[in-house]
Amino acid sequence: MKVFLAVLLASLALVHGAIPRSRCAMQLRAGGLSANYNESIAHAIHSMTVQGLQLFNPRATEKNTIPTVNHNLHDKSGQKVLMYAPNDQLPSDYFDFTMNMIDKILAMIGKSDDGLGAHWSSTERIVHKFHMWDLWLRLQKEVREMKTKPSGSICKCVLDVESNGIFQAVQWIAAHYESGTPITLLDRPIPKLTDSETWAFWKNDLLHYYTPEALHDAAVYLHCATKDF
Repeated sequence: MKVFLAVLLASLALVHGAIPRSRCAMQLRAGGLSANYNESIAHAIHSMTVQGLQLFNPRATEKNTIPTVNHNLHDKSGQKVLMYAPNDQLPSDYFDFTMNMIDKILAMIGKSDDGLGAHWSSTERIVHKFHMWDLWLRLQKEVREMKTKPSGSICKCVLDVESNGIFQAVQWIAAHYESGTPITLLDRPIPKLTDSETWAFWKNDLLHYYTPEALHDAAVYLHCATKDF
């Protein structure tokens, strides 16, 4: 009877996905991902664009499966998270990338599809956008220098975003953009960026995502997500 029950429970667990999830947890730990990998990955991808993905694979298009915050926070469908990174072309009136990026950011203020909502100041919007690009460039280096590429089984587990907590973490970011200016998932209040003192706070929070652990988490995900474009 005990053997029968054990077999029955194992079969039920397999049907409901308990064993694969447990197996994935072990796979991801073995792959060196941190305990908070869902948060560090969600932060790295929540505002990802096709242009950002092209840093990792030039063949990237909107045909991707990266969950991102819906830039149109007032989408009539109520969809807060897109299941793809959108195309986000910059204007070309200026010569350099930096000025074209600033032009794009400031031209979107007051509109419903700037991706950040009404609570971000101009300075905070510029910091957020350039922080994300800086992080993606750092992650590009991390992926290129990765000594051991993640296995197929690790990739399968880390890309299962609806089961491993990554999708839920992106949802959290999307929800909080409607009420404030969260730039981290550190569960502490973030002051408005108004002076050097508040910048020191922002800087410390932003650098949380440049730790070796956070960089490895996001690099594994981005390698897996972009390698087959």
